[in-house]
Amino acid sequence: MKRLLFYCLPPSVLVVAAACGELFEDPQQCAFDRDCTRFGPSVTCDISRRVCVEGAAATSDGGADGTVQPPVDAGDGFDAYTPPSCDISPKPVADVPGAITDTAQGPQNDMTTSVTLDCAKDWRLVGRLVVKAGATLTIQPGTRILADKQSNAGIVVQPGGRIIARGTADKPIVMTSAVTPATAGDWRGLFVLGAAPPQGGVLVGGDAVLDYGGITPDDESGALEFVRIEYSASGLTMGGVGSKTLVDHVEVLRPNDNCFVINGGRVNVKHLVCQAPVDEMFELNAGYQGKMQFLFGFKTGPGAGHHGFLADNAFPTVYNATVCGDNVPRPGYGLVFRNNARLDMNNAIFMGWATGIDAVGTLGTPIEIRNSIIADNATNPAYAENDPDAGPNSPNLDDDNGFDEIAHLADGNRANRTSSAGLVNCYDVAAPQPYPAAALGGARTPPNDGFFDPAATYVGAVRDANDAWFRGRWLRFE
Repeated sequence: MKRLLFYCLPPSVLVVAAACGELFEDPQQCAFDRDCTRFGPSVTCDISRRVCVEGAAATSDGGADGTVQPPVDAGDGFDAYTPPSCDISPKPVADVPGAITDTAQGPQNDMTTSVTLDCAKDWRLVGRLVVKAGATLTIQPGTRILADKQSNAGIVVQPGGRIIARGTADKPIVMTSAVTPATAGDWRGLFVLGAAPPQGGVLVGGDAVLDYGGITPDDESGALEFVRIEYSASGLTMGGVGSKTLVDHVEVLRPNDNCFVINGGRVNVKHLVCQAPVDEMFELNAGYQGKMQFLFGFKTGPGAGHHGFLADNAFPTVYNATVCGDNVPRPGYGLVFRNNARLDMNNAIFMGWATGIDAVGTLGTPIEIRNSIIADNATNPAYAENDPDAGPNSPNLDDDNGFDEIAHLADGNRANRTSSAGLVNCYDVAAPQPYPAAALGGARTPPNDGFFDPAATYVGAVRDANDAWFRGRWLRFE
C-alpha cells in the first residue's frame, strides 16, 4: 500500500482525489494525457510512472510549449531526473551499459534490467541492443547515440520491453552513425515490437529476435517523441505495436531502405518526416490499422518500385500528408495500395512522381481518397489502365481487377484536385519548404476523437511557413 500511497500523494505533485481512489485498483492509469481527462481538465499523465497527476505532468505528451518536465522522485524506485547540461562540447563518450555476447546475428547486448541514457555523454552503441520483456530503455532529452558501423549496431525493443525516448523540439534525441562522414546504411536502425495483432510468431525479415504480435490491441511499448534517426539501414520499423504507444515528432534521414515501416499493430502516429529513403517513405503491412496525421516525405531512391506511401494489406486512416518525389520522371508512385488494402486518405498532396496514385491486385472496402491534390506528376492523376492484355511492365495494364483510379479521384463528392498545390519548394534537400504561401483550403475536417487535430482544416502536412510543428532543432536536412 505504501507504493500506491506515494503515487497518490508524492511530495511535490498532488493527484486529484478521484485518481487516488482508483489507483489502488489500477496502478497503471495512463499512457497519454488523454487517458487522464476523466479526472479533470488539468490532469496529465506522468508516463515514467504511468499515473495521472494534477497540473504539468512529468513527461506529458501534450505540453503546449513542447517541453518535458522532470519526474518527481516518489520513493517508488524511479530516480528523480535533474537534467545535466546537454550543451557541453565536446561530450565524453561512454558505451551503452551491458554485456555483449556473440550471436549468429553478430554482437548482441541483451538488456534485462532498465537503463537510462543521459545527455551528459554521447553513447556508443556496439552490436545489437535488445530490450527484453520487463526492461525499459529511457533516453533523456538532448541525448545522442552513436551507432558502431563495424558491429552493425541497432536497437530492438521486444514485446514486453519499453523505450521512453522523449526529447523536445530543441533538445531532440538523435540516433546516428558513429562514422564521419556518415552514409546510408551505417547501422541497423530502431525496431519497436509489441503484442498487438496479428497474433505472435511473426518475424521481421525472418529474424527470430524480431518476433512480434499478439492479441492486445492497446499494448504499450513506450514513447518516441522528438527523435531523429539518421543513416540507418531501415529507419524506424514497428511490428505489432499497440495503441497506447506514443509516436510523435520523429524524423528519419537518409536510410538505406524505408523511412517508416509499420507491420501490423494499432499504433497511431503524428508528425513524421522522411528524407531521401532508398525505398518507400511510409510502408504499412500485415494488417496494420491505425491513425496517421501530419506526414511529410521527400526525395526517394533511383529505380523502379520505390514509392511514397504504400499500403499493403493495411487499413490506415490518414489526414494531412505531403508526399513529394524527386520531380523527375522515375517509375515511382506517390501512393500505392494493394493486396486487400483498405484506405481512408484525406487532405493529402502527392507530387513529383511518375504518376500520383496506383491500385494493384484485390482491394478491400472502403477505399476513399478525399479532399486531396494529385498534381505536378509526370502523369496526373493516374495511368489509364485500359488494356488488360498489356505487358507486365506497361502502365496501361489492368492489374487491379478493374478499379478505376481516375474515376475515383474525379468523383465530385470526393473533392480531389489535379491543379498544382503551389508549394514554395518541396524538393530543397537542405531546407525544404513543403507549404504554400497561404493555407490550402478545400480540406475535410479531421475527426475530433482525441487523436486527430480537428483544427487542421487545410490540405497538406504543413499549413504555411508559420506552422509551429515544422520548426526546431529536432529537424535536420541534407
